Amino acid sequence: MTPEWSDFKVLLALARAGSVAGAARELQVDHSTISRRLAALEEAVGARLLIRGGREFAFTAEGRTLLEAGQAMEATLTQALRTVRSAKAEVDGNVRVSVSPGFVPVLIRLLLPALRETHPELRVELDGGFQRVDLARGDADIAVRMARPEEPDLVACHVFDCGWSVYAAESYLAARGYPATFDELAGHELVLYAEDMHHVVPLKWMERYRGPAGKLSRMDNLEIACQAIAAGGGIGVLPCFIADAVPGLRRVFAERVAVNPGWVVYHEAARDTPRIRVVADALGAFFRAHAAMFMGDATSGGTMPTYLPQPGDAPQPDAA
Repeated sequence: MTPEWSDFKVLLALARAGSVAGAARELQVDHSTISRRLAALEEAVGARLLIRGGREFAFTAEGRTLLEAGQAMEATLTQALRTVRSAKAEVDGNVRVSVSPGFVPVLIRLLLPALRETHPELRVELDGGFQRVDLARGDADIAVRMARPEEPDLVACHVFDCGWSVYAAESYLAARGYPATFDELAGHELVLYAEDMHHVVPLKWMERYRGPAGKLSRMDNLEIACQAIAAGGGIGVLPCFIADAVPGLRRVFAERVAVNPGWVVYHEAARDTPRIRVVADALGAFFRAHAAMFMGDATSGGTMPTYLPQPGDAPQPDAA
């Protein structure tokens, strides 16, 4: 006689509830059904599984062995059901993605059209702002961050590195000339950033080179800073992927002055949500496919291809 899965469920319920009455409540059957199924299982395996003493009982060695087997079967079944349901679930609904404003035009142009074509019922909302959102509170579903998160309940995937360089407008350089060294920046007009933005390390890089009498301007917005530099307002540090695409901007120095990692981040509770995983995987694949552009190695100005993840392309998350 072969044991049935329903008989193993009795063992699992007894272990969780600690009593026949509790097991009966969990399985929504009466006491006699619990006793009958337990007896059937003991007869099928030819061994006593419980030692009873009044209302209390203890598992025998054979009972513990079958309990462990039942727990393993339950875990395998649960995972299989989750996988099947996830695979069959329709990818639809809204996904809110928090990104710095500079990423918004690139994602709108290169990623979202392909996502809409592949998943027409999926709606991706880009929230462009510098303020860090609280993913645990539901302020957004996914965030692209330039620093690894410290919260233990967030999943983080390192998907790209962002290069930063020093830029100035052609008109400014024609009038004032190129500084030959970093130290010569002190004699130039500089576009700096507000102190509350200095948690992004590249945005405070130029602070060490400002001169005591130099003309300075401070910006609290990366896009406005880029516009000011492009208009000839001075020399400043910008992300390469933004500045390289602006007509009339030139790198002042050949080398990058900073590189910081970029992470796709979402809450652990959303790991198995299909719509969120689809967008997170698409973001990761997109950033990896355009690594040269974000690092500042793609300066030809050509059109970058759209990209969606293929099987096996999904980034491997690190629990942050």
